[in-house]
Amino acid sequence: MCDTIEVPTRSSHLAILLFWLAAPQSGNGPINSQAYPAGSEPPCDQSRRGSLIVALGAAGHGDVLEVCLRDGVGRFAWVAPSYQNRNSFNQTRKVGGCPMFPDNSVWNSTVDKLPVSQESAGIIGTYASNRLGTVPEFWLNLADSKTPAFPVQFDSRESDPGKYPITGSMRMEGDSRTSLVSGGPYKNSDAHLLVVQTSECKLYEIFALSSAAPPFHGGSGAVYDLMANNLRPDGWTSADASGLPIWPGVLTYAELYGEGEIRHMVRFTVKDSRNTYVWPARHYASRKNDLTLPPMGSRWRLKASVDDGVCRQNDNAGKPYPPEVRRLIRALKRYGMILADNGIAIRISTDADSRWGDPQSSGSPEYVLNGWTHCLTGRDFEVVDPSSIMVSGDSAETVQN
Repeated sequence: MCDTIEVPTRSSHLAILLFWLAAPQSGNGPINSQAYPAGSEPPCDQSRRGSLIVALGAAGHGDVLEVCLRDGVGRFAWVAPSYQNRNSFNQTRKVGGCPMFPDNSVWNSTVDKLPVSQESAGIIGTYASNRLGTVPEFWLNLADSKTPAFPVQFDSRESDPGKYPITGSMRMEGDSRTSLVSGGPYKNSDAHLLVVQTSECKLYEIFALSSAAPPFHGGSGAVYDLMANNLRPDGWTSADASGLPIWPGVLTYAELYGEGEIRHMVRFTVKDSRNTYVWPARHYASRKNDLTLPPMGSRWRLKASVDDGVCRQNDNAGKPYPPEVRRLIRALKRYGMILADNGIAIRISTDADSRWGDPQSSGSPEYVLNGWTHCLTGRDFEVVDPSSIMVSGDSAETVQN
């Protein structure tokens, strides 16, 4: 969750009150709580949940009141009494014990009841005949507190500073699906590196990593707190053109062919987008102002009328959908997909799991899946207006519907 944190001035009265209530009472006022040099606090666990201590600051640092609290994913830590995280994490998928943002994040919100956007007809008309497809391209790496982290020099000023966890053995988007950081730089790819730091529950994403060893250099970089609904500053890019995180929208092999439902919106690309963006996107990547092109952040859903039982067109016309395709169709109706970058139209991003196989082999899962997704075209979708579930234009939090 966090290290020793000084209590903000506006919370000082609350902290004092909590300290008073927690301490044994006597005629001479509260008894002093136990004090420990900052960094040497006793373990914060279930037995100490709710306990208050004083963390003694070194020279030049004030003393800090700390309370042992458990966060939404079950981790304990000593934090300031003002710390609060009332978000729930029961529905969102977990990666390395970390949630892909809170349950009420826009990534985990539904679109099946949202109104159709006034721009939908024009936008869908542009891509009406394009077939839906998928492409495996992204790896997710896991790191922890022992993973080395390094500063990265970024070309874009719209990048988050600090150290990024990077090792030579991490997999990234490169010349093949087995590309390693140590084998870079990869000049014929977007060279994305995606890492979840599990002890912090933070997502680190880099675009155009152009060095195989320290000192590291990249095009742009973004860091996301997976426990919160923060968006990037308005107008800022990220490792994606839309200014959004990449991994929360990636469709994985495991969830498509596994049990249960896909419960998040998915990332997709189009050939041409508009020179603007809509919530929750923060950035655009086009000079075109044609209103029949979608803005970054445009959210599409599969029409409720689309048959999820039998393919109606192309190579598999008349054949019943396999379970994994029905699962995808249900997700595209309920959660939809979000425009995040320019690329191939209309293409859903999947992970680079080796189980997708050779895309040129007619027997590979990737080849077979695209045979089924080609049953759907742009005219099967509609653009929705998500303004009714937006809590704030500067937050990814949504009204639960």
